[in-house]
Amino acid sequence: MKKIIKITKVNNLLTVLIIAIAFVACNNNGSVENKNAGTPKTDSSEHKSVSTLTDIAYIRVDSIIQNYDMYHDLKRGFEQKAKKMQTEFEGQVKALEKDMADFNEKYEKMLVTQSQAQEQAQRLKTRENDLNNKASQMRSELMEEESVMFRNINDVILKYVEKYNETKKYSLILNHAAIIIASPSIDITSEILQGLNQEYIAGKANK
Repeated sequence: MKKIIKITKVNNLLTVLIIAIAFVACNNNGSVENKNAGTPKTDSSEHKSVSTLTDIAYIRVDSIIQNYDMYHDLKRGFEQKAKKMQTEFEGQVKALEKDMADFNEKYEKMLVTQSQAQEQAQRLKTRENDLNNKASQMRSELMEEESVMFRNINDVILKYVEKYNETKKYSLILNHAAIIIASPSIDITSEILQGLNQEYIAGKANK
């Protein structure tokens, strides 16, 4: 009796769940969306040329995110969820492989009728297709969740920078990633990072 189903190597399904968490340096390029992009603040009483402005600063957004406590907490939660999903999926894949192996063994020994074999083969194929679909859905879900995580972080950073500048009154605060050359003397990354972490820790303590 010729086999009508082969043991499918479903382990390759697991590859779609390998979570290569692409942090801001790769995925987001260290960018914070500027709600006022293209409309820098100007002093209405005095027109200044860019060459004479002294009230310019820049921040290293990628460095801020990598050292931001909020980022590490969210990242930890994201990784735990991804690991749990992958573990559960691996269990389903191993169960399917076992059932496939058991079926092939029975089929080779002619312990099932042709009709039974066809029905069981179809059920196994359906389970394999379902796992393929589930893997794609899980990957999409994790990618979306990661994107939302970074958007939330970027939003918090932008709001803090805006609040920070209410007192500092810089005409421009730039992202270093968009600058070719700049003096370290106008780098306010440490101030922003310190303020963000203090605000985040205080917020956690009040919850």
